[in-house]
Amino acid sequence: MNWMKFNQNIAEEKQGKQMSVVDAYSPDRATGYAKKLFQMTVKGWGDAPEALKECAKRSRMSERSYERLMKGETKDPKTSVLGRVRKAYLDFCHEQVKRLQHEIHIEMAGSDDGSFEDLAAEAAALEQKSGKQKDGKK
Repeated sequence: MNWMKFNQNIAEEKQGKQMSVVDAYSPDRATGYAKKLFQMTVKGWGDAPEALKECAKRSRMSERSYERLMKGETKDPKTSVLGRVRKAYLDFCHEQVKRLQHEIHIEMAGSDDGSFEDLAAEAAALEQKSGKQKDGKK
């Protein structure tokens, strides 16, 4: 009997875990994007319901579905859910870069010393990079 247990352990060790396309679209990734988007959107203690509503709207989901996704209560979100939440997250990040560029340009107009030139160039590079990520290119 002991030899049977020994052979079973060897077979289990050889199998290991193989990466597949399904692993890339795991529920954890969708939950991670949902949590990040919510944390970036919420501004304070009393703002959570409004932030939840905005995140759900951006992701084209109901508020309850988005909340369940954030809490990990959704057992197997479809790849379309991951795609919508990821797109909403990337769109939000792209908007933040645009806001940052706007603030930099306002500061550049107010000061003549050229101290914001490097920052403006970095923000432009970040915008280009975030635009490619948003479009699905790397």
